[in-house]
Amino acid sequence: MNSIPQTVARQLISFAARAPSGHNSQPWRFAVDRDTIRIYPDRSRRLPVVDPDDHALFISLGCALENLAIAAAQHGFSAHTDYFPPEEPKECLRVRLREGAQESVEPLFQAIPLRQTNRGLYDGRTISDTDLNRLLEANRCESVTVRPFRVGDPAIEPIIGFVREGNIAQFNDPAFVAELVSWIRFSRREAAEQEDGLTAQALGFPAIPRWLGRRIMATLIKPESEAARQEKAIRSASVLLLFTARRHVKRHRIDLGRSFERVALVATSLDIAHAHVNMPCEVVPIRSQLAAHLALDKAESPLLLIRLGYARKRLPPSPRRPIDQVIMRREES
Repeated sequence: MNSIPQTVARQLISFAARAPSGHNSQPWRFAVDRDTIRIYPDRSRRLPVVDPDDHALFISLGCALENLAIAAAQHGFSAHTDYFPPEEPKECLRVRLREGAQESVEPLFQAIPLRQTNRGLYDGRTISDTDLNRLLEANRCESVTVRPFRVGDPAIEPIIGFVREGNIAQFNDPAFVAELVSWIRFSRREAAEQEDGLTAQALGFPAIPRWLGRRIMATLIKPESEAARQEKAIRSASVLLLFTARRHVKRHRIDLGRSFERVALVATSLDIAHAHVNMPCEVVPIRSQLAAHLALDKAESPLLLIRLGYARKRLPPSPRRPIDQVIMRREES
């Protein structure tokens, strides 16, 4: 195949960069070389407190890879991925594009710009068994298992308990709070200048000056109150989905990100909202307790927990960096 036109490559990358990431840190860079797009982890955007082992970073890369593959299929290409090929000078996902799409992806593609993490309260309506099965069937990776827990089922109560414990542990950690605050864009000006991070609107409060936001986070946000807020959010939802990786290795983290993004896009196409309640997967001792509670295989790791339901309202989209900031120059790659 000849080189991909630069305009097409930029379009594909623009869809890849719509992927979700921890604190909307957008920890990726892309390089284009003829018929190949490489995705590199951007460790300058890693989250060392909440994600010390970088599992969430690689899940985010998996989400970007899935968006890229879907966008490629919509443009008539099939995407063939080499995961961290050893001959590459830098760690990357190498995606070779070939003419001829292998699947119809119209609903998934249309959902990419509409998908968002909605942290608000949901309206309590039940997701039907038919739609829940469609969500579960979106997972195509053998290395990933998706377990549903319906709100109101007794089996969900221990999971809510782990979320509560994780919340309390995190908000009792000054380093966690400091890292979180560093990624909150309290004012509209901050959001426009940084083009990343968590906006005040996405977190459910009005735009305010940074000095006031920092004071609120330091004085008003308490571990117990935050845990109660998250429990209320879960109980307004319909389902929790827990994603586990067969092994806690980079390839399986990428697979988990691909599976999660597919589930999120199917949910978006069904007008179902989602948000992370990932605390028990982020606090390592609680992650181990969760794995023991579920009697997981010793190598299997719970790495992502989301709630799903019907949002009361749609929130403003999270900012994204301009494409020129995430595409590497030839001399950088």
